[in-house]
Amino acid sequence: MDAGMSVRADREFVEATRSLLRRWVTPITVSATLLALTTVFLWMINASLKQDHLIFIYFVPTALIAIRYGSIPAMCMTIACTFAAAYFFYAPHLSFKVDSPLDLLELILFSLLALLASQVVSGFARDSDVEKRRERPRWPVLAALLRRLGF
Repeated sequence: MDAGMSVRADREFVEATRSLLRRWVTPITVSATLLALTTVFLWMINASLKQDHLIFIYFVPTALIAIRYGSIPAMCMTIACTFAAAYFFYAPHLSFKVDSPLDLLELILFSLLALLASQVVSGFARDSDVEKRRERPRWPVLAALLRRLGF
């Protein structure tokens, strides 16, 4: 009897660990990867084209995160994108200080618009559906069999 409880406790621990992984670690890892790739892409474009207002390309990874993982990771992505843009693309470069008040206003407006967009996009994707995708078992037949057997 104790061995069965131990196996059940072990399974619950594994499921809790997987849930933690799905809920927090995966969105953070994907967000950081998309942020890095987008920043490198924008850095290459900025070096060759010398264009202003490239910060708005950061809407793309934010929307992807909102669709896949929901609004909270998308809002965190928006904040990270704002800091990345301030650090890499606004004078003085490689500093969080922004010299121009117009550029600072652009950063603030981008942040507000991206936060709103992440809420709207995740609403379209319905956060409840995102939660269902996270909790979906990999092997539904095996999961149903284990439930029937009382595990």
